[in-house]
Amino acid sequence: MPKYRRYNWPHLLSEFEKSDLTQVEFCKQHNVNPKYFSIKLSERKKAQAKQAFTTVVVQPHKEPTQPQPLDKLIIEIGQCKIHCPAAMSIPNLVALVKSLT
Repeated sequence: MPKYRRYNWPHLLSEFEKSDLTQVEFCKQHNVNPKYFSIKLSERKKAQAKQAFTTVVVQPHKEPTQPQPLDKLIIEIGQCKIHCPAAMSIPNLVALVKSLT
C-alpha cells in the first residue's frame, strides 16, 4: 500500500512554475503523483483566474463639434456597454467596476 505524503502545495507549485520541466518530469523528480499534481495545478490556476484584476481604459467620446458637458459615462468591456449618469458617485462607480470583474 502506498504511503500517504503531505506536500506544501503552494511551494511545490511555485517551484514547478519556476522550472522549465514538464509536469511529468517535475513529478518524477519530486516523487509526486502526476494526476494529483495536475488536479492541484488546475485548482490553483482557477483560483488565480478568479482573483485576476481587469484593467479598464475609459476614454471620453470625441466629437468634432464644440465639447459639450458630460451627461453620461459609458463603460465598455468587450461587446458590453454600460451607460451611467455622469453624476454617479465615485463609490458607486467603483462598486460597479468591481462587480464586473
